[in-house]
Amino acid sequence: MTQDQVHKIITEDRPERLTDPGKRPIPEDHAAHVVQLAGWGHCALAADHLLFPEITGALPAVVAAVIRRLGFLLAAQRYGEAQGPDAIEAYVRTRQRAYETLLEIALNFTGMESRWLDDGEKREALRCVRSALAEWEAEEWETQDAAGARISVAAEVVRHFLGRMKLVQKGTSMAARTAVRIEQALDFGRPVLLAFLDRARDEIEGNVYARMVRAGYCRFGNDYALGLRWLRHLGFEQVSTNPVLAALAYQDDPGLGRLFQAEVRAHRRFNEWAKAPESLGDEIALYATLLALWDNLHVFRPIFFNLAAESGGGVVSFQLNPNIAHLAKESVRDVLAAAGEAATDLAVYDDYLLAGYPATRERARPNMVIKVAASSPAAREIARTINGLGIGSNITVSFTAAQQVTMILEEMAGMAAAVKKGIIPTQLYMTNMGGRFESHLREVKLEELFGRLKAKVGEAAALERVRQLAAANGTSGLVDRALGYEAKVIAATRYAAQRTIDANAATALGEVACEDDLAAWEDAIGRAGTLVARRVWGIFFSPGHREKWLDYLCRTHAISREQAGLILRRIHYLPASKRKPEDTYWTLAGSNLVHTEFPNHQENVRRAAEAEGFRLEDHRESIAGDLPAHALVRLNELPDFRAGYELTPGLNAIILQAGVEGDFGNGGHEPEQWPEFGSVRKTLAEFKGAYDTFRGEMLRLLREAVQGSPSVGS
Repeated sequence: MTQDQVHKIITEDRPERLTDPGKRPIPEDHAAHVVQLAGWGHCALAADHLLFPEITGALPAVVAAVIRRLGFLLAAQRYGEAQGPDAIEAYVRTRQRAYETLLEIALNFTGMESRWLDDGEKREALRCVRSALAEWEAEEWETQDAAGARISVAAEVVRHFLGRMKLVQKGTSMAARTAVRIEQALDFGRPVLLAFLDRARDEIEGNVYARMVRAGYCRFGNDYALGLRWLRHLGFEQVSTNPVLAALAYQDDPGLGRLFQAEVRAHRRFNEWAKAPESLGDEIALYATLLALWDNLHVFRPIFFNLAAESGGGVVSFQLNPNIAHLAKESVRDVLAAAGEAATDLAVYDDYLLAGYPATRERARPNMVIKVAASSPAAREIARTINGLGIGSNITVSFTAAQQVTMILEEMAGMAAAVKKGIIPTQLYMTNMGGRFESHLREVKLEELFGRLKAKVGEAAALERVRQLAAANGTSGLVDRALGYEAKVIAATRYAAQRTIDANAATALGEVACEDDLAAWEDAIGRAGTLVARRVWGIFFSPGHREKWLDYLCRTHAISREQAGLILRRIHYLPASKRKPEDTYWTLAGSNLVHTEFPNHQENVRRAAEAEGFRLEDHRESIAGDLPAHALVRLNELPDFRAGYELTPGLNAIILQAGVEGDFGNGGHEPEQWPEFGSVRKTLAEFKGAYDTFRGEMLRLLREAVQGSPSVGS
């Protein structure tokens, strides 16, 4: 045996299917059930099985029994007489899965997802886990290959664990940077399992997100489909996805593509898909997106069950085909299809996750909410309909106060219909894509300034300034291909290349704006998304308004005060698409708010908390704070900001009916105007492009799977 062989065995390990013939849970024995799952390669599921409060009183004994049974398996491998490649693989696999199971248990008990368990029992269980890992790693410490080099399964397990974290966002994420720090602190020439757990504990306890969740500053979710287990340890409780992120998940993790090909061959629709892939492309893309989300659903399943009676959480936000976002009937049909696929998967998963626990939880209910694009009036019907069925919504492609107030009212109406039927609503969200709103305003302002530049110096001279900016931000090729001055300005000023009004922009625009004025514009625009967030959250969830909305819900929907309270607790405002750490720290709230954070933004937030002079306590309930008045004065010069910040006469009438008073303006957009708003058009175009590209890639993978399958046409 060599270390390379160990590495290959571990990296190529794949869990067995839970649906294979002969497999069944062991509900009468928690320890036997955990060991069985570990033996099948489902180490994370095995560990998660111990995260339910009903195990309190027996937790240390169950963990000790798991250790004893795994120890028997390791001893049988160690003292057995089997030889050859199969014996080597069995030895490595058994030890790998024993290590991984105990490491996952230890991380769960260290992380926030075990806060429902007894602290003393967790400490005792952790002591036992650490003792077992130390002994087991010591047993293999003397193992050497033919050349005398040390062989360590434990080291490869740790490297593989950290390697998966480093995949997230190609190494730029907080999870990836955390993995690098842990790895650099380890000495792989010595036993590593306990050192790894020590470093992981320090990273969890010292992370600003864990500190915020633990102290009730706010709740958090991931705006990416990978790296969720580590974030769950920090207290993260949801994940948002869209066509862009689904595509990125397949790019970051090549194993997903291979999994897709393996799963489609076994799918009941494989023959139909193989015969007519293009006409069934949307159905295939839907399945591919869901397949990437199964692990997301599984990771947050314990949170979903344990938070259900509290305030909801543990959910995955899933966005449907953006090409039909304007069609209510077609969108609801896809919602039902997605929920059905998820329920089928979770029916099996829950049988194993909850084996032996009281059958009081509703099993197989998807911990999924549907991202409904507020890009057309159809969003109102879609949100109301699916919430009435008990399927939560996450309103997306949403930038303006008028969009968000309208859609919160629709979500409330849908949930009211659900609670009248006794259905407990899933937690739902109102996404504020504040960063994209700010990007649109910045682009509009730059286009205006370059228009003024052309009027002042002439088109030829202004075009030279555009080319100067393009050379600085890397858009020269795009500018050269664009036809006409305005198109060239757009090519040079999109957010993808020009993320702020910086010194390069100031140099190009020097004839029409001074550097200080442009800096003031950048400062003001960078607060626009926060202003919208503070307005909408304040209308519904500020302490002085909460009682008014309870009364409004009772009057309007003929429901009880208890039902109205449940509805209000279930709605969470969701700041998203943030561009800078302040976008997080400016909008914290202990209730009705969950941030969704892109992985590299998480790293920026973490680093900001380590800066000299940073005081987390300065940001408690920051959503209720004030921003400099001069920023709002400047922003009100932009018509698109006013459209985004103000409400409509109809919405103002409803708010006043609820008893909420204030001057919210009347310049907001009606639903019929949403499709033409700049931020909506740009975002929907990006989502559609990403979806079409993703769809094409999944069809390519399907065709490869068809070529390798003998079953097609049988």
